[in-house]
Amino acid sequence: MPLNRPTAPQGSLGPFGPSSDLPLEIGLEKILLFPHKLTGLFSNLTGADQTYPISVELSLTSRCNLSCNFCSDLILRQNCPDNLEISRLKDLFIDLAHGGTRGVTIEGGGEPTISPLFKQAVLTAKAQKLSVGLITNGAELFKGSISKQFYSNFQWIRISLDASNAQQYKLIKGSDRFQAVLDNLAALTTIKPKPVLGLGYVLTNQNDQIDSLIALTETLSQMGADYLHLRPVVDRPNLVSKALPENLSALSRPGFSVNLAAMTDNMGQGNDGLPCLAHSLSVAITADGSVWLCGRLGSNPTEDAMGNLCEASFSEIWRGPRRLKQAKLAAQESFCRLNCPQCRMTKYNRLLNRLSQIKTKDFI
Repeated sequence: MPLNRPTAPQGSLGPFGPSSDLPLEIGLEKILLFPHKLTGLFSNLTGADQTYPISVELSLTSRCNLSCNFCSDLILRQNCPDNLEISRLKDLFIDLAHGGTRGVTIEGGGEPTISPLFKQAVLTAKAQKLSVGLITNGAELFKGSISKQFYSNFQWIRISLDASNAQQYKLIKGSDRFQAVLDNLAALTTIKPKPVLGLGYVLTNQNDQIDSLIALTETLSQMGADYLHLRPVVDRPNLVSKALPENLSALSRPGFSVNLAAMTDNMGQGNDGLPCLAHSLSVAITADGSVWLCGRLGSNPTEDAMGNLCEASFSEIWRGPRRLKQAKLAAQESFCRLNCPQCRMTKYNRLLNRLSQIKTKDFI
């Protein structure tokens, strides 16, 4: 039962983003739900934590039906063929479930809903009692044998909207499907049981007009969406927005959370000069079967995967020598300072660093 507590005004910035009585579906606080993982991280401060990732980011395809001008996966997509087969995915999901992984996020590289494996992959993961989330551009949700009700298989769905109106959408994503995506979102809100429905929004200098954003949040909240997740553009210095967080805090609506934490949490370069212990919270698997220590480093052509599912099982890769070697590198401050781009894991590493320095551990 939720606690009855006083809340700050909607949109005020707290330690995890805007303060409200609504949970933030994306944010630092979620790590508190996994005490076993925190224990695993602290039991081996070399970075070679052996406990399985809490969730896995799985790319089914490197193909995409849009052409976003801020895409950070272009290099990865050019060098990543679609080699995964449903039999390998079944073996993967059995392995993950046995090892303690809780969820699988079906996401990019490319657009997952256009993969011929999309429906089978979701149902196969569900058969192993894994929770499934989806990150999609939302342009082609309903096609072939995929009905609206199929999407009740997902615990959550986040549509990468990235624009406040049709003009911005065409400029940024090279398509005139803005209204079609909103129509698909409206259809998803009628599903029972309804997944948690969020909208992703990469903030650039082409879509950061505050009046348009306020109008968008009003529209989304009225449609029945649950949250808007704003995050900064990465790897595209010419597109960086100068919008101020205090202005963006005006976007919150009653019953609709606006997560702004990534606008500051995801901005650190070089992992803030800290060792990366948090990489084992999640892992990225690309459409060619490669398993990556870090999804962000996976887009760097100089970095290698830990292994490939076409050659070894996930457990063999996770406990194998290549992962151990990479984990030890990531545990070195000097490596992270030189190699880590802006990354969502930095906020967890900041937390782990603060916790490791507490001297009065027997007291609250």
